[in-house]
Amino acid sequence: MDGGICSQMMMYIHGRYYAKHGFKVLYDDFWFKRCGKDQFGQMDRKLELTEMWPNLVFKTPSKWQRKWYLLFFKAPRIDGDWLPNATQIKRSFYLNEYWNIPHQVLEEIFPELYSMTNAGVPVKYKQCNYDNVVGVHVRRGDLARGDNPVYGGVTDGYFLNAIDFCNQRFAPNKYIFFSDEPDWVEQNICNHLEQSYEIMRDNKAWEDLWLLAQCPIIVASQGSFGKVAARLNPNSILIQCDNKYAWRERGNTYFIQ
Repeated sequence: MDGGICSQMMMYIHGRYYAKHGFKVLYDDFWFKRCGKDQFGQMDRKLELTEMWPNLVFKTPSKWQRKWYLLFFKAPRIDGDWLPNATQIKRSFYLNEYWNIPHQVLEEIFPELYSMTNAGVPVKYKQCNYDNVVGVHVRRGDLARGDNPVYGGVTDGYFLNAIDFCNQRFAPNKYIFFSDEPDWVEQNICNHLEQSYEIMRDNKAWEDLWLLAQCPIIVASQGSFGKVAARLNPNSILIQCDNKYAWRERGNTYFIQ
């Protein structure tokens, strides 16, 4: 396992899928101990999965188990591969990096693992009111430099267009921003707002994900953070950039350039 909280959630689904087919599953968390940074080595990526979902069973391999599986049981792959079909696997294997999850597997396992009633709730936010609030995720950091081959890219103007759309259609009374570069958000987006706003700072990633999922309207950036928040809150309205990376399987979604 590696990456941010959303990647951790999806990789845990990988293991749960195989566990449902009789495999004994261990989760290799060594990357977080060895690296735990984005691709430029700047932003932290902490293993926070069981902080957000304390009910999950998370067993890790020993050092020797990990080495043995890496040497002899590493599953071959090509970028873009789908998860190997559990019913066709006849031996032990080590699965690493990112794999596409079949839609039916995702639809079955995601809600059983990640019900918001099972999530850890940041105590300081329990009494907050999220009525008529727009949550905006602004992914910068290692995805701010153009069109990423996995997640795509968005222009700076996309966020302003999304805000104009929300103002005209939903008339929100507040915006809440979640970003790995909060100062950039303050300087480039917030000075265009007439409504009240709040920029989340110094939270853990899972706390921001939980908060974003409380918002009835979610503006997604590139990456999976906003889309996963919308999956956690199926009743939310989701706004995405209208490009080839957009999640088009969901209702109650608007696409903005």
